[in-house]
Amino acid sequence: MRESGRESYLCGVNYLTAVLLGLAAAGGATLFPGMLNMTSVNVSLRAGRRAGYQFAAGMAVAFTLQAGLAVFFANYFTAHPDILRLMKQWAALVFLVLAVFFLFKGYRAKVAEARPYRGSPFVRGAILAVMNFLTVPYFFALSGWLLTDGYLAGTAAARIGFTTGAGAGALFTFGAYARMADWMYRRARFLTRNINFVLGGLLAVLAVIQGVRSCL
Repeated sequence: MRESGRESYLCGVNYLTAVLLGLAAAGGATLFPGMLNMTSVNVSLRAGRRAGYQFAAGMAVAFTLQAGLAVFFANYFTAHPDILRLMKQWAALVFLVLAVFFLFKGYRAKVAEARPYRGSPFVRGAILAVMNFLTVPYFFALSGWLLTDGYLAGTAAARIGFTTGAGAGALFTFGAYARMADWMYRRARFLTRNINFVLGGLLAVLAVIQGVRSCL
């Protein structure tokens, strides 16, 4: 009985630790302004806070699946590094395509009256998050280090906890950006009014950086 209780206690500790590590990992990936969270701001400003929350939820779901893919298949990716290398190479092209899209979107908003937001914010958020090919390599590198050094237990429960924490952290951060959209508009009006150009420029820089890194 004591041995069984000890195992349950250790399992609970490992799960809680994994959740906290997942939250920290998601915070490191989403806390600072980037393509995903600033697009969440854009959607909230254009279509309202509710749409912003739905967009954030879609991104968080995709983010959770990507984190789970990385942590559950860490051994497979280690044995087949060409897969991650290919994803990094494709990321440069995807970033470039998205940069052109956002720059065109910003230009269209300048020369014509902004059109109403159409489509499902949740689905759009999920698609945009999936197109960020660097999420899986990021979580693979981080979870691989945590597993190797023993900070993250290799059990299925711990991997589920890490995935859950990453999803919860992403949802909280993306949702917070959507909620603060009006505040950001008042405090940084130039940035938010030209957010499509900002995103386009950021993605163009990321495309160049990723392209150079892929060639090295």
